[in-house]
Amino acid sequence: MKLLSLSTKILLLLSLISLYFIKSVTMSPKTISGNGNLGILFILPTVIIILLLAFKLWSDLDNLELSPKTLKYISVCSLFLLLLFCYLEYTYVLNLIDQLGGTPAQKTSRIYRFPWLNQYTNTLFFNFYTFIILISVVAGLYSVFKWAGDRH
Repeated sequence: MKLLSLSTKILLLLSLISLYFIKSVTMSPKTISGNGNLGILFILPTVIIILLLAFKLWSDLDNLELSPKTLKYISVCSLFLLLLFCYLEYTYVLNLIDQLGGTPAQKTSRIYRFPWLNQYTNTLFFNFYTFIILISVVAGLYSVFKWAGDRH
């Protein structure tokens, strides 16, 4: 049996392409832009695609016959990836806020009076780190629920 279905592979590819588009229209902290947030055009489709991917990944995992030992391994690996990518996301956020000169509440910040989701900060929410965090959460929760369910 295949690990991932064709639809899951397509959604995975579309997710990565969507994240790339969001990154490509997000302004560098070194530039000044008055053009508005073009990332808004890609955010809703990206959210839909990534949520569909999460459901399809859960479904694909459910179609596999996994031993309790494999489920434990998946849960441990998922936890490790979750912690690692949460740390990487945290450092990324701090670095970007530093490059922007502060948060939207600070007058010296490039994003002063902007909402948190703006043309400079789209990638705070939609990036490879958050993508891997979602995948590891789905795989981890699935393995824990499946392992706990098999024990009873």
